[in-house]
Amino acid sequence: MLDLRGFLRKVREDGDLQELEQVDWDLELGTLTELLAEKGGPALLFDKFKGYPEGYRVATNVCGTVRRFATAIGMPPDTGRLDIIKKWRAVDFKPVKPVEVKTGPVMENIHLGNDVNLYEFPVPRYHEHDGGRYIGTGVAVIMRDPDEGGVNVGVQRGMVHDEKTLGLYISPGKHNAIIRQKYWARGESCPVVMDFGPAPILFLSAASHVPWGISEFDWAGYLANEPIEVVRGEITGLPVPANSEIAIEGEYLPPEVESRIEGPLGEWTGYYGGGERREPVVRVKALYHRGNPILFGAPPMKPPNYAFAVQVRTTPFLWNDLEKAGVRGIKSVWEHEAGGGRMITIISLKQDHGGHARQAGLAVVGSHGGGYMSKLVIVVDEDIDPTDLNEVLWAVVTRANFDTSVDIIKGCWGSRLDPALPPDKREKGDFTHSVMLIDACKPFYWRHLFPPVNKASEELRTKIIEKWRDKIP
Repeated sequence: MLDLRGFLRKVREDGDLQELEQVDWDLELGTLTELLAEKGGPALLFDKFKGYPEGYRVATNVCGTVRRFATAIGMPPDTGRLDIIKKWRAVDFKPVKPVEVKTGPVMENIHLGNDVNLYEFPVPRYHEHDGGRYIGTGVAVIMRDPDEGGVNVGVQRGMVHDEKTLGLYISPGKHNAIIRQKYWARGESCPVVMDFGPAPILFLSAASHVPWGISEFDWAGYLANEPIEVVRGEITGLPVPANSEIAIEGEYLPPEVESRIEGPLGEWTGYYGGGERREPVVRVKALYHRGNPILFGAPPMKPPNYAFAVQVRTTPFLWNDLEKAGVRGIKSVWEHEAGGGRMITIISLKQDHGGHARQAGLAVVGSHGGGYMSKLVIVVDEDIDPTDLNEVLWAVVTRANFDTSVDIIKGCWGSRLDPALPPDKREKGDFTHSVMLIDACKPFYWRHLFPPVNKASEELRTKIIEKWRDKIP
């Protein structure tokens, strides 16, 4: 399994890493990341920050292309995106549980109590209107359910308040939000480990919609075909990834004990949609890091930048959820780049009964894999490629009748990050929104009367290509 520095070493060998020195952590690093991500550029490794020791580095644009995503999960770099999604669906999943070891590279440097200083690292301010420096973007946030005992790993943003305090924002409905509430309901702080330099495969697993009750440690181990090594945290008892670059143990305080202004952060929606809000904080009790540590930066950006990594983390789980819900005939599923890999869902299916398309669309809204921040769900026939937005929109305007083919589903699972959330709802903490469902399939009960598509058949195309091969580019 490739840890973060092993991954960077591999992409360096592949000629897919650019190393930059003496870049300012304040906005310059974030803007360079954005500019190169827009061009589908290489992974970036920054070093020699003013005021910081040489070797204290930040890596960004780590998994932002299909090639690097494939490398991160142990597949050949030239693997196609649909083949990656098939692997990520993990239809034969069997948990590969983490292995506890006595120590690991992350324990090379240990800071406790008054020795903790989060400003030891060149934590970036990524975007012009960010409310602070975000140490937690390429992060794995680790908690244990106090009732069931299972360990959950999520990706939630962490802002540095001071040397020993972090703001941690978690969207409602996320598994870690459910777990923290169980502790808070008992009047207790929630123990937490935050890994700021995780192995890419653990980060990608933590950011995925892994079902409740399955640990992302087990999921990452399955994908890597080997267990993740962990060290038992002395303060929280939680597993600390042994090969992490930087990690902390701390207590996540109930909001009535301490909350501070968190945000805004330029988010994956393409806006500073979350604004400023008082959020609970994490008091850091222990800080661990390797020698010459690397902070994993995954700053959110306006879609479609960075969206592929999100699509692969969301699309497979939605596909699985739909099949578990009994939706038959699914040919393909795609969470489109323009929606940041979450807000626009397209399903291609072969209809076998009236209402089939509506069933599929409604199942998206009610699923864990696709329900969060879904705004637009489009269902198309099996002849439409859901990854091709031109084909999808063609189907929408030629097969849908908008007086009968469109439904609006109200009160759906949303987030503070929704830029269209009205101010009065945001103030009340009501983050729900509406979803538009478009049935862009041929009307089932008269589909046999629908005009044929004006395109040469596959048989005819094959025949003509064979005859005129030397004339066809």
